[in-house]
Amino acid sequence: MDGLTLLRRAHDVGLRLEASGDKLVIRGPKRAEPVVRLLAEHKAAVLAALADTGHEAELLSPTPWFKRAIPPVEGEPSIQMPCASRCGRVQKLEGAVLLHFCAECGAWGSFGYGVDLSAGRSGRWYCAAHRPQGTTP
Repeated sequence: MDGLTLLRRAHDVGLRLEASGDKLVIRGPKRAEPVVRLLAEHKAAVLAALADTGHEAELLSPTPWFKRAIPPVEGEPSIQMPCASRCGRVQKLEGAVLLHFCAECGAWGSFGYGVDLSAGRSGRWYCAAHRPQGTTP
């Protein structure tokens, strides 16, 4: 299994990955244990995929399917690009699709803080460049 596929699978089950030298730091829900085992089994491929990605946000940006599901808004750039009119926007689309944008720049926000959807709290979202340092989402 290739590293990028494993990274996507990890993201889909709510895991957060970080390379620390030759170690793979994995954080996330306990229910994702089968994926954690897969990541450990293919650690070299996952670390290589992490190293090959130019920017952390690229890993967490929406998949091509998701990009097609989001209707483009006239006058706004793609969702990965900053956009002042989207700063802090959180909106629900059909079904369970939730769009969330960086509170600082309006780009896709991959890091949520104070989020508890079961309690109706959408929290504040940030892109990788603007996420608060020293705190855990």
